Amino acid sequence: MDSNPFTPGFGLTPRVLAMQGTPVEDFAEALAGRRSVGERSVLISGARGVGKTVLLAQMHDVAELAGWHAITLHTSSTSMVEELRGAVVDLLRTVDPDATARRLTRAEAGAVGVRAGVGLDLVDRYGGEPTPLGRLLDRLAQLLTEREGGLLVGLDEVQSADRDQLHEVAQHMQDLTGRGHAVGFVAAGIRSGVDELLSHPRTTFLRRAHKVEVGGVDVGTAAEVIRMTVADTGKTITPEAAVRAGEISQGYPYLMQVIGAQAWQRSGTAEAIEIEDVEGAAEATIDAMIHNVHGPALRDLSGRKSDYLYAMLEDEGPSRVSEIARRMDLNVNNQNVHRSRLIHDELIRSAGRGLVEFAMPYLREALVRRRETGSLNLAYGPARVARPVKRAPRPR
Repeated sequence: MDSNPFTPGFGLTPRVLAMQGTPVEDFAEALAGRRSVGERSVLISGARGVGKTVLLAQMHDVAELAGWHAITLHTSSTSMVEELRGAVVDLLRTVDPDATARRLTRAEAGAVGVRAGVGLDLVDRYGGEPTPLGRLLDRLAQLLTEREGGLLVGLDEVQSADRDQLHEVAQHMQDLTGRGHAVGFVAAGIRSGVDELLSHPRTTFLRRAHKVEVGGVDVGTAAEVIRMTVADTGKTITPEAAVRAGEISQGYPYLMQVIGAQAWQRSGTAEAIEIEDVEGAAEATIDAMIHNVHGPALRDLSGRKSDYLYAMLEDEGPSRVSEIARRMDLNVNNQNVHRSRLIHDELIRSAGRGLVEFAMPYLREALVRRRETGSLNLAYGPARVARPVKRAPRPR
């Protein structure tokens, strides 16, 4: 029996990508020189769970397939600059034909009967006193470009990066681009954090990067992604089940993987995933969204922001901001302050003139649970896993 083809985890690459447009293909074209050199620098932004890290990994993969070398930096490291230096030195020791050199040495006088003589030592060009990072990068980029490859530097969670270190890394990449080397820089982060980052005076290089906004897809596309994922296995999924799974996912990439994985597991050894498998997996799917996405976002939400969201629960659909202000006993200016902050946090969005709505799938359900239990049950444990359901064989 095939293993479950869905990958309901953050940063895991699904078998079938749910994405608008062709950002990976466009990036590959840029690496090959068939698009603007400027499109080799990409800044990916979007909400939590929409596939930013997956897209970053895909760009990393296409670069390596094109003969480029990719370095991934981590915002959690003590120093991104030193991390970059270490990675560059390691690569240079591999690709630089002059990384080691033989040096003549004169042996010391030893025991009686051993004559002083001439020997050879291997010398590490990149050992000893540290070479300025700019010179190291220039040497590496030159060597890789001459080999008809290039150097790609990637950074996830860019909004969490130290601004000064990010500026230094970006400045080096800009210098290499200006010298005509084949280099690229791809970074990904939460939309609101990226917006703040771009307003910083030392992020000019990132402002010039090609912007890719990652978001959800329509329900039809979601259903097709789920169907195609199952189609790569020995199972099938009925058209009705695929559409219902797409509806439950609301076009949100993380939820497509969760509902698919849960429905697959519920189907057990059956040859097809039926609509009852999907319906039975809906509750566990919503639980996963609440625990893994909404939990961290709502955990530290301030009182007045919470009050604003709770005030929206009284409406079936979009809420009028004037009505929210009345319910919270706020004047217009104060209402606008809370509204702007919640939009910045990507918890709500504009739904038209004077209207707002929840920005993420199942945020309403998360808030109802939080209000009723007082804690939202933020256990951060794994969401409930659906058990296979035995069902009678369908008549043929």
